[in-house]
Amino acid sequence: MSETLLVRVPDLGQGVSFYQALGLVLEELLPEKEALLAPGEGPLLLLRPGAGGVERGPQRPSPEGRGFARFRLEEGRLVFLVEDLAHERLRLAKYGLAFLEAGAHLLLFDPGENPILVREG
Repeated sequence: MSETLLVRVPDLGQGVSFYQALGLVLEELLPEKEALLAPGEGPLLLLRPGAGGVERGPQRPSPEGRGFARFRLEEGRLVFLVEDLAHERLRLAKYGLAFLEAGAHLLLFDPGENPILVREG
């Protein structure tokens, strides 16, 4: 069983597209109910429709595939760890994801307006 984070987004399709652009792989989709995404390292991400929010979710079986993203939950927000912040800036821009520069970090918001911090690590 793997640790799971539950993230609420108003539109499941937009949420899945957003997190796939960040490097997670869609493992399971139950239309209009939930989507399970897997990173390269860290907890699984379970998206459900609703007002924004991030919390610990139910334990889930480990998926077959893995994405390339690494992330974790810190102080109630998602933190994505990347090897090269400059490269990540270019990658996010390529996918049209808006972000703010915050010193040695990037700050972006998912479709549920959940804050995501991107940093090297």
